[in-house]
Amino acid sequence: MFGAFQCRFPENAMPVPHRIEQAPSQPLSAGIGPLPGRPGFVSLVGAGPGCPDLITVRGLRALEAAQVILYDALLDPSFAGLFPEGALALSVGKRCGKAGAEQADIHQLMIEHARAGRRVVRLKGGDPLIFGRGGEEALALEAAGIPFDVIPGVSALQGAAAGAGFPLTHREVSRRITVLEGHHLPATAAAWRDLAASGGTLAVYMGTRTLQTLASTLLDHGASPTLPVALVEQAQCPGQTSTFSTLAHAAAGALRPATEGPGILFVGEALHHRFHPTSEVSHEPAALVPGSPREARARGGRRERRAG
Repeated sequence: MFGAFQCRFPENAMPVPHRIEQAPSQPLSAGIGPLPGRPGFVSLVGAGPGCPDLITVRGLRALEAAQVILYDALLDPSFAGLFPEGALALSVGKRCGKAGAEQADIHQLMIEHARAGRRVVRLKGGDPLIFGRGGEEALALEAAGIPFDVIPGVSALQGAAAGAGFPLTHREVSRRITVLEGHHLPATAAAWRDLAASGGTLAVYMGTRTLQTLASTLLDHGASPTLPVALVEQAQCPGQTSTFSTLAHAAAGALRPATEGPGILFVGEALHHRFHPTSEVSHEPAALVPGSPREARARGGRRERRAG
């Protein structure tokens, strides 16, 4: 089902065969015909957080049947190896601080291609329904009368925790997960007090730019300064970096992003219960130097840091 993938995480959109930059106002490509005997259909597919081998079997089957693929900016370039030959692949991704496709234009592309009788895959990083605007896209398709389905994916939340080696919940330690979006933090003191006293695991998507503010505000509302914190960047990619610290050090500015890639911030006692997954790699006779490029390759290209 899968070949050998060498996952990468570039700044630019992936190079794909038959890529066409196309504005929704232009005519649809005449070279992509409808699938004979079948109506148009849209699948909102979660691609998982990193390499293509984390996509689900159902998601892969939808991708293999696609005539049109609208893909996100955060996908690894090796996903292009899964695209059917001759499929129209369009980059519609958005990155923080960079120009990208308007959401209304994405809706229009899905609807117009489906109305032309084509099978469309909207390929989204992580899970479509967790900060992926999958709900907006599903509602737009439903309002337009377009048949569609939603195929869940491994979320970045799960992928980051598994890759960095800590549980999101842990018996008698953390029985609650609270997920926030870093660009829109809580606005009331009551909400912050609830977060500070929750005793569960807090996960903040897109939290690299606001992590110091978040840590300081949690401290101001009663959270323990020794609470463990982890910033996981480029989850489940060979360039994954996991930086571990405490809430006090994060509030003081000691915890900083190591990459320009996407990151998730985790806070909670569950992070004390770390584990160290074993990577299946070829063993070399000489000892590995911690932090060296060779040591990083032996860990699947992943690096671990401590801040503060």
